Amino acid sequence: MIKILELRSLLRAYYQKFQMIVDPICKFVLAFVTLRMINSALAYEARLEKTVVVLLVSLLCAFTPPSILVLFAMIFSILHVWAVSKLMALIVFVVFIILYCFFLRFTPQYGYAVVAIPILYTINVPYLVPILLGLMANPITMLPSACGVVVYYMFDIIKKHTIANTSLTMDDVLPLYTEVYEDIVNHKEILVVALVFALVIITVYTVRRLKMEYASEIAVLAGAVVNVFGFLICDLKFEVAGEIGRMILGTLLSVVLAFIVLFFMRVFDYTAVENVQFEDDDYYYYVKAVPKIEIGLQDRKIKHINEKSSLVEDEDEDDYEEILDEETGEVIFRPKNGSKAGSQVHRQTGSRAFIPAQFRRLREDLSSAVMSHGQKGRDELDAYEAEKRNAKAYERGEETEYLNEDDLMRMDERAHRTEQRDKEQSLEQEGK
Repeated sequence: MIKILELRSLLRAYYQKFQMIVDPICKFVLAFVTLRMINSALAYEARLEKTVVVLLVSLLCAFTPPSILVLFAMIFSILHVWAVSKLMALIVFVVFIILYCFFLRFTPQYGYAVVAIPILYTINVPYLVPILLGLMANPITMLPSACGVVVYYMFDIIKKHTIANTSLTMDDVLPLYTEVYEDIVNHKEILVVALVFALVIITVYTVRRLKMEYASEIAVLAGAVVNVFGFLICDLKFEVAGEIGRMILGTLLSVVLAFIVLFFMRVFDYTAVENVQFEDDDYYYYVKAVPKIEIGLQDRKIKHINEKSSLVEDEDEDDYEEILDEETGEVIFRPKNGSKAGSQVHRQTGSRAFIPAQFRRLREDLSSAVMSHGQKGRDELDAYEAEKRNAKAYERGEETEYLNEDDLMRMDERAHRTEQRDKEQSLEQEGK
């Protein structure tokens, strides 16, 4: 489940980042499919079937409101009929204008529902549209849903009357208009489908607004049940010809697609529901807060460790105490307890000149000590060489007990002797 939520977050992040590109592409594809479907259903005007014309109109629809796509779909349909029968095209124009004004007056923002229903009928999932309208909108969307149903069945009516009335006179206009109107009104499937879709929208909208857990998920299932039983009852009552098995399969597919859309819309964590009560001067409030599940993307970073540029181990600096080396003026770190291996001392990152500077100073002091103190000075020089070898090994990252407690004591003794010798020399110079 975590992987699925991460994928959801990734897709949502990419969509938000490239929304200005994704939205026009989706609108372009929808317009292209709609116009191609109209051309294949009517196919009377060859000039409208050219790919260049379809692409240009689809490109225009990609950057315009949804109502413009509906307008171009109507224009394409009327022009196809005009190529065969001008009087029939006039009747189609009147019918479409009535539907367009009725739709544009109340729900211009839901123009995609009008074109989505005829398109989804071709893959047997038109029931997805009323379920989604109930989830994301309000019952007023029954109007674009009904318009979409009328547009789908109008293609069959247009083809039948256009082929039968290719040569008409002005005296035949009124009888033909009456015939088309009666055919639309008496077409039982139009009324049945529009009615069932309206009931599905109302049911889904009502259930998803209930104050209960998993209201949206239950609303989708309730809409599917109303859809199936609505068509079954209408089939028995009005004797509408239809395939029940095909309808049930399409409803199940619509439910699956609706759950996918709902998953990308929002995911609630009902295990962390909080009920809050508070009041002000006028009201007492009961608030139920359901948190959304939002999983951020993992920030994967690759850390490159360069042995040549860092000599500090991965340990917390709070476990060390700072020591100022009086010989070099560098700040080094010594463990606060003796639990560290060899009681190693770490210097600050970036102070690579610390070790060479320390041993250059020590070598000068020890060289003079060898000349003045003989064997004792040579022992100190040997100790210096050993510490120098340990320092180089520590620089290469090799295991070594560099600068343990004994080393620190010897370093402090040498610093003290150097300080005393400097004082004696200064006193002798002053006596002279």
